[in-house]
Amino acid sequence: MAIEQKGMLSPFTLFTSIITGGFFPLLGSFFAALFIDDIYIIGVVLTSFGGFLAHYVLAHTIHDLYHYDIEARHTLSKNTLKILLIVSLIILLSIMAYLAIETGWPVILFSVIGALVSLYAEGLIHHESQMAFGAMFLVIGSFYVQMGYFYNADVAEAFSSTRAWIEAILLSLFAFFSQYGWLLFYRLDDYGWSAKKRNESILITKLGLIFLVILFAVHAFWR
Repeated sequence: MAIEQKGMLSPFTLFTSIITGGFFPLLGSFFAALFIDDIYIIGVVLTSFGGFLAHYVLAHTIHDLYHYDIEARHTLSKNTLKILLIVSLIILLSIMAYLAIETGWPVILFSVIGALVSLYAEGLIHHESQMAFGAMFLVIGSFYVQMGYFYNADVAEAFSSTRAWIEAILLSLFAFFSQYGWLLFYRLDDYGWSAKKRNESILITKLGLIFLVILFAVHAFWR
């Protein structure tokens, strides 16, 4: 199967969905280990799986349905896409409900935001920054799950460490800019292979490094 093909069944789509949807939650989960004594393994698994499911199944079933009659895509039938969409929504809602019970109500807020910004399709929101916000909230949401579970779903306590949340937000900004720049580069064909857009994408991606450096500086000097 050619990697250049578009659509849900494209190996490129699957591979990037695993990395973006599955690994950004891992980034937030394991980063939380700097501030708590133990890792909530079920939370690690569910946020990573949920992130992948939202980024791959939820996002791309909708994306392929909207593009079905616009361009050739390596995908499934419309009925199968609709079934997968419904199944993914049920699973994601179940994960959200379970984690909300275990770690507190903010999971609902982060999950809804993450799901909405995953709707990357013509006719819905269609901008590079959209999925970048998705990456951002995958990091923040998974970080909260660990903090919320550690503090027994006490929301006030989970948000009590100013330093922890400043660092988590800086990490999420790294995720935002790295994803934003990559998506802008990915869509260069929509901009007529513009050299200006190409350079913008490179600069935006590199901005993420600034927030990563600030994060480590804060962690080093804030005692």
